Amino acid sequence: MEKLLGRLCAIVANNQGLGGSRRPNSPLDVSSQWQVLGPFQIGTREATWGADPLEYHGGFSSLTYDQSSTYPSSLGINGTVGWSLQAAELLSKTPLSVQASLKIEFSDFNWKFLQSIYGWAALQYQAWARGEIVIHSDVPHTIVFYTDNILEFSIDNKRYFGGDFYTYRRAPLVLQLCPGMHTVDIRLIRDVRAMGGVGAPTTTIRIEAILSNESLFVDEDKILLPEMVNRTLPSHVGSVPIRNEREEWVDVIGIHCTVKDTFEVSLLKPLPWALAPGQTRPLSFRITQLNACSTLLALKISYQIRGSLHLYYSVIFTSSLVEKAIHEPHKMTFLHPSGIVSYAILRAPKSSSLETAERSKLPILMNLHGAGLEADSDQVRHMLDSAGDIRAWVIFPTGVTSWSGDDWHTWGYADIEAVVAAIPSWIETVDWKGPGVALEQWYVSGHSNGGQGAWFVLCHQPDKVMAAAPVSGYSSIQAYVPYLFWNATDPGIMANIHSSLVSYQHELLVDNFAGIPILQQHGSEDDNVPAFHSRRLKQLIYRSGWTSNYVELTGQGHWFKGIMTTVPMCEFYEKISEVNGTLPELPDEFSIVVPNSGDMGPRGGVFVDQLASPDQLGKISVVRNNTLSKWTLKTSNIHRFHLLRHPTMGKQPESLEVDDMVLTNPLHNDESKSHWVVRDPDGNWSISYDQAWRCIGQRYGAQLGALDSVMRSNDRFAIQYHDSLTHETALQISRNLFQYFAADCELVCIADVMQSFKGNIISVVHGLSLPEAYPNYALRIDSGSGVYIRDAAGRQRHYPPVEGLGAIYIQPLPDERLQLVIWGFDEAGLLYASRLVPMLTGVGQTDFIVVSTKCLWTGAGGVVAMGFFDHDWNVSHASYLR
Repeated sequence: MEKLLGRLCAIVANNQGLGGSRRPNSPLDVSSQWQVLGPFQIGTREATWGADPLEYHGGFSSLTYDQSSTYPSSLGINGTVGWSLQAAELLSKTPLSVQASLKIEFSDFNWKFLQSIYGWAALQYQAWARGEIVIHSDVPHTIVFYTDNILEFSIDNKRYFGGDFYTYRRAPLVLQLCPGMHTVDIRLIRDVRAMGGVGAPTTTIRIEAILSNESLFVDEDKILLPEMVNRTLPSHVGSVPIRNEREEWVDVIGIHCTVKDTFEVSLLKPLPWALAPGQTRPLSFRITQLNACSTLLALKISYQIRGSLHLYYSVIFTSSLVEKAIHEPHKMTFLHPSGIVSYAILRAPKSSSLETAERSKLPILMNLHGAGLEADSDQVRHMLDSAGDIRAWVIFPTGVTSWSGDDWHTWGYADIEAVVAAIPSWIETVDWKGPGVALEQWYVSGHSNGGQGAWFVLCHQPDKVMAAAPVSGYSSIQAYVPYLFWNATDPGIMANIHSSLVSYQHELLVDNFAGIPILQQHGSEDDNVPAFHSRRLKQLIYRSGWTSNYVELTGQGHWFKGIMTTVPMCEFYEKISEVNGTLPELPDEFSIVVPNSGDMGPRGGVFVDQLASPDQLGKISVVRNNTLSKWTLKTSNIHRFHLLRHPTMGKQPESLEVDDMVLTNPLHNDESKSHWVVRDPDGNWSISYDQAWRCIGQRYGAQLGALDSVMRSNDRFAIQYHDSLTHETALQISRNLFQYFAADCELVCIADVMQSFKGNIISVVHGLSLPEAYPNYALRIDSGSGVYIRDAAGRQRHYPPVEGLGAIYIQPLPDERLQLVIWGFDEAGLLYASRLVPMLTGVGQTDFIVVSTKCLWTGAGGVVAMGFFDHDWNVSHASYLR
């Protein structure tokens, strides 16, 4: 009876404008009024963990609109909140589509008072909104559904996690809807990093439903091609997103140029190149210019429907290649390590710099863009025009997406390395006659999120950095919007979450760049990234024994025209030529602080291969004595390191004194021989030349880091499934990885042999037992008895199979690859574990996480086990095991 009364209330609300009140001239309609419930407390990036208080009441989808009902909320007056009706704005309506936006504003809450106590963390909240999509038709329709600024939603009680929080509009949902009304429940997440911290904390979302033609859709507006230089293609790879809007699998056979004697194109990926129903993938291809006068590229794609021999063709899509002069900023394309096509804006040294260049190779000046900006926008590509002739190769990387993938971290930093490596190919292709490029000499600058990215590069790759100029950059995501409003959680859980983010906490890594010139610039009135971030880093740099040149621009905000070409910044660029290739002097005393990260490079030629424990930072402090030809090293939490030849080292020392043990430097007489300095269980150091340690039983290289280490893939991702539920989950994971990283995923049956596959593998498993990564692996799953974890003391911890039990964890594959396993005892456990696949930064996923049903409303507090694997793939001591 209660549900019937609730449905009657909903029908009354519908008749008042929630949907179906008018007959449209289109088969699609969207509610003009939405039922909203909230706001509720949420912490910075906590939504991925669940943390939805309404799940305690059975979930929003189980609740019906009732103006008299209230629910507990720490944000509401008297500790409760209720329902309201809020109007949507119809943005557009055509015979094939409908688009509407909803602006949510809880104006009766005293946000200013809350902010005065808790800062920006108080301006973040969650709520739910309910509306409808109406299909005015007599037959079902396939709908393409876009969800701008939305992280989570459900349609007719079917939940989808991922959405399109940053409005990429790259990978919409494809679904079939029958005639009639369809309930759409949207979880509203207000995030200061994405939506700002100035003014009233409103949340604006946008949905769009488009009728599909149920074929292969080519997203030609997002085609990625290089720009021509002197009528020549400077790079030869391109890509275009394609989406399978059919109900059957599609196998792409080829890509073809439709205009004879203009261009030759061919697929980069091996055949068959498959698209699951509803899947979007980036189709990468090689392009060769046959006629220098040709600038119009006309293409079509051939494909087959699986099970049929008939050959189909996509619509012909065209793109006009843009021509640029060789010294103009122009787009070059290249392959990201994951196999997708990415791009950067390149500005080759101008003529005047060539005449005054005194060396055969010039360094690289990289400028990293801020969040939400495309590198090929005029704002970015012409950002340094007024700086004049900079005697360097200037690059504006993308980080793959407008949010630089993951804030210039694992995925975005790999893009930086890839564009640097692509410059020699550009030189050869355009027949460049000017100076070459010094690939290991970087000047790093960036604004806002790019300023933070400059700190990341400086902290993780100091031996490559000649000087750095972070502008208006934040110090870390934890300092940007503090994690104050997370659900109360066991300190052991929060310690592991924060430990997973330590590689991006630059405040802890300032020791790494002593001796490297640094210019900091920040506007004193910056209300986006407060100047506190730069002031704090300046203080920390000073306390580390080094200094920076900090310029605070009085009265200036976060962005203004010319912010990257102020007088201090132009002086920074001018010093590139004055340095004339001279590397920053390595201090006689320096340190390297090492997080558990596969992105970490050497400092002063000291490269840390493995930490003793992933639970804490590692550190090596070095004192150089050139008179005695000896280096004295003091270590903390280091298991294995080696020395690399680096110009700043000067003459190789004859001996190393490591924690009071004297060793002969292996590089002193033979710099070509591979070696490692290894600490045994008794604490003694020795030199090892044995390369066999790099095996599947050791964790090293690209495998280092937290759960996001899986993003270091050397090819496309393979996502394995074995039934309809795991197929749907795999499809959603594929959608999210393409949406947020532009990553390519191939969906494969778990029974398929993957021996020749070069990328990382994601295995989605429902209820089955799993083979161990290798004998006696620390984490084992048995379908009948649950999850077993061997703790650091060697004791087996057992988590029996109960409703909602799930797990997500990494395990090793050969050649530094990883397998990400997503397992659920039941559907609830699987769907929850799949939420934790890397997507947004700052979430804090550890190497392994075992979840329970309580996570839905308590967030990370419902975790029953989480933690890290050490260099032997054993569970670390500080891991949380309930």
